[in-house]
Amino acid sequence: MGANPDRMTDHKEAVRLSRAHWRLPVGVIFLGSLLLTGVASAGSMIWSLGPVHLIP
Repeated sequence: MGANPDRMTDHKEAVRLSRAHWRLPVGVIFLGSLLLTGVASAGSMIWSLGPVHLIP
């Protein structure tokens, strides 16, 4: 009992489409986390300065 060539071709196509489907969300998650890290870094720098009194 050999494997059906059409079924193997369909499976390869499904795997390819599945990988293509996940490429965009991984990139979006990466860029989103990079943006959040930048915002958190800027926020922590501002917070570390403490209260600033403009009028002495």
